[in-house]
Formats: sequence, C-alpha cells, structure tokens
Amino acid sequence: MIRYALSTLGLCLLLATPAAASTYIMDDLEAMVVGEIHIEHARRSDTLMDIARWLNMGYREIRRANPEVDLWIPGEGTQVLIPSMWVLPDAPRDGIVINRAEKRLYYFHNDSETGQRLMTTHPIGIGRQGRETPIGSAQVIAKLDNPAWYPTQGVIDDYASRGQQLPRMIPPGPDNPLGEHAMVLDLPGYLIHGTHRPDGVGMRVSQGCVRLYPEHIRELIHKVPLGTPVHFVDQPIKLGLRAGEIYLEVHADADGQGPDLGEVWTVIDRWLSNNGPMPASLIERREVEQVVERADGVPRVISGQDGWVQRSEH
Repeated sequence: MIRYALSTLGLCLLLATPAAASTYIMDDLEAMVVGEIHIEHARRSDTLMDIARWLNMGYREIRRANPEVDLWIPGEGTQVLIPSMWVLPDAPRDGIVINRAEKRLYYFHNDSETGQRLMTTHPIGIGRQGRETPIGSAQVIAKLDNPAWYPTQGVIDDYASRGQQLPRMIPPGPDNPLGEHAMVLDLPGYLIHGTHRPDGVGMRVSQGCVRLYPEHIRELIHKVPLGTPVHFVDQPIKLGLRAGEIYLEVHADADGQGPDLGEVWTVIDRWLSNNGPMPASLIERREVEQVVERADGVPRVISGQDGWVQRSEH
C-alpha cells in the first residue's frame, strides 16, 4: 500500500520549496525512509515534465508513477502522483551517493550555519546503454563554472559510429552538453554536471557522466567541497523501516523489466537478517508481488501485523 499521511516520527523534515532539491534534516542518522508521497493537480498549460522538474522528479520517476497520464497534455485538474518518498540506498552516508538503478543522487552533509545533519536529493540522468555510468567510489577534485567540453576518444568514436562528427572541444555556451557548471571526479572522463537538455534528467542518455537540472547543479556545486567522496551504487531493490512498517522500493531496468520475484525475496531475507530484532509484523506476500509487478520506484508498505513470514512460505 502507499502511505500519503505525513510522518509523525520526526525522523526527517522537508525543507525545500518547489523547483529546488528536497532537503531533509536527519534527526535520526539511522533513518531509512524519507519524504512523503502526495498528489498534485495539473494545470491547463502543464506537461508531465513541467510538473516533474518543478517538484524535483526525473522523467522515469514521474512517468512510471503515472503511466496513464498523458505526457504532453495531462489536462487541467488531472491528478498526478508525486513519488517524493525514498528508501535511502544501502551505502555510506558520507558525501554523495548515486544510485544508478533509480537515477537519483543523495548528498549527505552538515548545515554550514547550524551544523545539523542534512540529506539533499536530486534526480539525475546517467549513461546510456553501452556507455554506462560506473559503479565504485570517487572524489570531487575540481569544480568548474562555464566549462568547455573535451570529449574523450571513446566518446568521439561513439558519436562517429552513429554518423555524427564531434569536435575535440566544445566551448561554453548554450550548445555545451555540460551546461553551466561541472564537478570533476578522479575517475578519468567522468563528471557531475548540468545540461543543455533538461528533459534527459531521469533517463539513460549521457556518455556516462551524471546530469542534473541546471538549477540543481547550480545549487549543489556551491555546497560540495573538494575532496567530497562519491559512491556509485546500483540498487534496484531497497528496503527500509519507518514507524514500525517495512517499505519496499523496486525499480525496473533499462528495458522496463522489474527484477525476478525470487531475487526480491532473497534481498528481503538478507535485509531481515541484517537489521536485528524487528516488530512482530508479517511480510505480506501479495504486497511484495504487487510492488515487483509495478516496479515503478514507488515505496510501498509490505508489512502486516501477524508475525514475520517464514522463508518456506515463499
């Protein structure tokens, strides 16, 4: 099931306004689930991508959460589900975490004035098939304003294979794929940057770099210090506990296919084993199956009230 009510635990508090990133106070450093799902009503002039960008969503996030809504003309008053709840990736809460499977960036940092622990999240575009964004760890080693783009030989060859001739250098300006700002990583050839084509945020469209909306990279580049660690992970199946309920979040792959149900149960079993004593709640088999069938990235509650499911039941 989907929860729409506001959390009363005070684990995280939404600070951001629309058109900005979502930032949460991490009162509980072990919090696993942040945000709340809510409904917006489209205006006559809105496209689904207008709504996505305004509310910190990428293309795939809002498309999969609203498969029946027209992309270009949702229609005035149409209800649009905003999946602004996230199970946090199983990764170090130190610096930037990029989950390739969900096309989203998480930045764990301290407020410069209060010292409070915060987490800021942005939708991202990642590498397309054959030019995948890597998995592993890196650091931010430079920050650039109005960068020129010097594509690698691999990128030049990739463009040539598709009949496009790419120059050795593209200067700053409206045609530069890096946008107005870029953070250079110590992974040769990989950047976190803006874009001149914001509709690609939330999709697999880049040459392997991480793309953000122009307003998001503008905000992020001033917050992230040099030396910040960057953790690249690929976690299409995520679980988290909040208010005594277990949430499951499942993402489809590049072909729109969700993971195998058996794989999901294996992840659930491992998660239960690793997270110690749990409330006397039952994992609802049908709820798990429905989340896997949808594979839309929307966290849903999969726990009931009658005791843990036994491994033999699935």
